[in-house]
Amino acid sequence: MLLAITLLAMVLVASGLFDPAPLGSQLWARELPQMSVPGNTREIQWIGEEVPQSPATIRLTAARQSGEQDIGYGLVVGDETASLAIAVSPLGYLAIWETANQDVSTDDSYLLEWQTWPHVHTGSAGNEIWLDIDGNRAAVRINREWLWEGEIRRNASQIGLLGESFGDTTVVDFETVELFSGTSE
Repeated sequence: MLLAITLLAMVLVASGLFDPAPLGSQLWARELPQMSVPGNTREIQWIGEEVPQSPATIRLTAARQSGEQDIGYGLVVGDETASLAIAVSPLGYLAIWETANQDVSTDDSYLLEWQTWPHVHTGSAGNEIWLDIDGNRAAVRINREWLWEGEIRRNASQIGLLGESFGDTTVVDFETVELFSGTSE
């Protein structure tokens, strides 16, 4: 009996029954360009898409292509005046912060300081950043593993790409971004 229950549990887990699901259905998916980030700089490129006001999920897949490894890359939601950023590093680190002014990095208010996390893929392996937004609540997953959940300042709703080098020039391959929502906005 114990063997049968164990096998049933393994089959259910392997089938993906307990995997997280996006909030709503897919509205669009877009392939993205590479970003070259000069040394010791932070770059944000807005992709011209907005997040609906209803609950939404944004999934970004990206990887370090070449150059400096001491970098961060990731997803930004907001605008030029205020934003929420989720970043990973090919060295196994990650961070989440809100920024009041994009031009001054000292305005970062960390929700989760740079720290190692076992689910961040290192080197040139790709990472998936998953952001669920429902009102002023957000939940973040990295490579489909739950990381953080909490209150955010939802100032604006544009989607952007973040690249930051803490050393020399680097190239980040932003592969795809997907938007899911419960409405067809």
